[in-house]
Formats: sequence, C-alpha cells, structure tokens
Amino acid sequence: MSALRILLAGATGAVGAEALRLLRAEGHFVRTFSRSAKNAEKIRPLASEVVLGDATRAGSLGEALAGIDVVVSCLGANVALGFSERRSFRDVDLVAHRNLLEAARRASARRFVYLSAHPGPGYDHTRYIRAHLDTEDLIRASGLSCSFVRPTGIYSALGDLVEMARAGFGSVVGDGTAKANPVHPICVAEVVASVVEQGPEVVTVGGPEILTREEILRIAFEVVGKRPRIVHVPKGVFQLWSAALRLPHPRLADMMEFVAAVTTSDSVAEARGTRPIRPWFEALAGQ
Repeated sequence: MSALRILLAGATGAVGAEALRLLRAEGHFVRTFSRSAKNAEKIRPLASEVVLGDATRAGSLGEALAGIDVVVSCLGANVALGFSERRSFRDVDLVAHRNLLEAARRASARRFVYLSAHPGPGYDHTRYIRAHLDTEDLIRASGLSCSFVRPTGIYSALGDLVEMARAGFGSVVGDGTAKANPVHPICVAEVVASVVEQGPEVVTVGGPEILTREEILRIAFEVVGKRPRIVHVPKGVFQLWSAALRLPHPRLADMMEFVAAVTTSDSVAEARGTRPIRPWFEALAGQ
C-alpha cells in the first residue's frame, strides 16, 4: 500500500483513536480533525497534524482538507444519554458530512471512508440509523470512491452496563432474548484501516460472540462480582419517553427510539472481530 495523505475526522473517539494509531503505523500522513481541544491534546503526539474545528460549521473546516487524498470519518453524534446536546443525530451527522464532502471535492480528494452503523431488520427505521444511511447516500451521490464500515454495536457504547452492575442492579428492554454480536473498537478500526485505499462499498462488522442482551448484562455482573439483579423494562416505556422528548430534546428522543428497537431485535453481522467482550468489561471494572 502506498503512503496516503489522510484527513481523519473524529480521531478522539473510541474507533477514531485506534484508526489513527493503525494508519500512522502503516506510514500514512494523518491530519486529524476534532472539535475538542482537550481530547485532541491526547492524540497530538501520534497525529501528523492536528486541526480543531466543528464540522457542522462549514467555515471552521478552513484548510483541513488541503492536499488530502482520502477522508476517513469516524465522526458522529455522541450516543451517550446526556442532556447537554439537544440536536438530533440527523442535524449533526448529515450536516457535518455534507460540509466535509464539499470541502473534500474542493480539495480534489479522491476517496471517502465512513464509519456508519449496521441497519438490522427491526431497527433500520429509527432516526439514529436513518441518519447514518442518509449520510451514506449523500457520500455515494458525491461521485467519490467510498466505503461504509457498518459495525453492529461497539463495546464502548456498553460501558453503562458495568456501572449498572457495580451499582447492584441493571435493566434490559423487553425479555432480553434478542441477540447481538457487538465488536471491539480496535476490530472496527482494523476494518476502517483496511479500506482506506480501496475496498467494497459496504463492510459489515460483528464481534466473535453472539449473545442475548441479558447475557451481555450478566457478564457485566460477573466481572464486578455481584449477584445479578435485573429488571425487564417494557419496550413501550422507551417508546413513550421518545415521543414525549421529541420536541424538548430531539437527541434523547432519537436515542430512546433506537434503544427500544435495537435491544429488542437481533443485531448480528459477519464476525470480523476477534476480541471477546469480557476483557473489555474487566478493564472498565478495574478503572
């Protein structure tokens, strides 16, 4: 593989940070683009260049794309259930990638790699997934060579389960029997790095273990050494919360809708990942 000049957006996230490490190890020039100055300082020693800005604001891209061959975007609205950010996933993801695409075309970049999400049956209608698929369509229509990496779910999004277990009880939406094979961020980053120069348009990424939602939570309890106390919350509760929050807090409404759907549907993709979930939970529990 020849050395490339890459702009990596979202380099301070779980997958983005690992992608940065891998791409630099392969000898590529990697300019990172991040919104948080504090987080960017953590990756500055590894990046070739660090640029700060907010991709949802076209003017803040500046010269970030100058001389770039490939844009790799691990950029996306945070999936944490916080209150500080109200914008919907669509208002963040789609706007940010439209701006990145326009800048990429002006800079004559030739390829765009996007960290998307696996749209499984039963939850592909949700606003969270639609924001990713509409972003894919936007990139596809740009005429740039592109690849979309679609993980089923990333371990870093499951950290709350360890906190629940540590507190002594956890909750599962529905009966907990829906199956998933979530995947380690390093495994996802390895797939992202493998398609920077060329690759199929869509690559789905699952982890090595197919587990029910309740089994995943029980592993968290085992890791912290506590007896499982699990409450099953009806799916309709999350759907009602989503409807109630639609106007006052679109982001939380999107997340409630997605959680209700994805945790009660099977979310399984090709097992490209090799790292099991228990060591990830053990590392979190030890922090």
